[in-house]
Amino acid sequence: MSAGRLVAYIDGGARGNPGPAGFGVRIERPDGTLVEEFSEPIGTATNNVAEYRGLIAALEWTRAHGYGELHVRSDSLLLVQQMLGAYKVKNPGLQPLHAKARALAAAIGRVTFEHIGRSLNAHADRLANVAMDRAEGKAANPSPADVKRNDLFTALERDVRLHVYRHFVETARAPDLRGIAAAVGAGEKEVAPALQRLADMHAIVLAPATLNIWMAHPFSAVPTPYPVVSGSRTYWANCAWDAAGVLSIVGAGSSRTRCADCGLELTMTVRDGRIDGDAVVHYAVPPRRFWDNVAFT
Repeated sequence: MSAGRLVAYIDGGARGNPGPAGFGVRIERPDGTLVEEFSEPIGTATNNVAEYRGLIAALEWTRAHGYGELHVRSDSLLLVQQMLGAYKVKNPGLQPLHAKARALAAAIGRVTFEHIGRSLNAHADRLANVAMDRAEGKAANPSPADVKRNDLFTALERDVRLHVYRHFVETARAPDLRGIAAAVGAGEKEVAPALQRLADMHAIVLAPATLNIWMAHPFSAVPTPYPVVSGSRTYWANCAWDAAGVLSIVGAGSSRTRCADCGLELTMTVRDGRIDGDAVVHYAVPPRRFWDNVAFT
């Protein structure tokens, strides 16, 4: 079970009550650091159903990620008082949702509830409105911010990936699990599945049967025939093409290797952001097949 306490801001709404509905959830650490945020349209429903669906989504996320303590903040007085046992659940449509929420809370361990004003629930309100827009079919041209919120990676996965690349650039080495966890302010048990999912999504490559970073293209964590020298640091690229990628990231330097076929020395130098010399690039393996065997490629 993951250590630490989380805070969930939840909101749900319907335009028409009932009408196109959705919920938003923002998961934070107690200091306000974002852990995750998400939203979901739920079709036609009432405000109260949407509020409960947001609560259930937050509880399911917390349980799935192994946390044993959650503090829920909501601007729905009805939901909070019903979960505290102060109000009875008289609406037949809410009774099964309430029962499911209570069961999930019991499975987590310790879940507390707090009623807050709408002004303190702005993030969850924003997410709920995004979901209601989608329920109304208004998300055909999402804003850049909405695209970022709904991209392939969670907030933690984005933080882990960014730290991995920063560490490579600043040290020419791959960070380890403990260092990543400390840098992103998360537990190792949280970071481990984030690394695994980044590998599953081909954002990084892990050494077989470990959580050790092997590659974060274009960087290699182990020496290869494709060194890149920039200032006082020597980086390792996974191939000649990745060497060009390393040079484009660090801004200046050179890479010297030999042709695997004829043995001819090959040199690539970057000065002021431009490559010196002329060359022809030939892909022995088509790019669409790179991940068939990424170590060989």
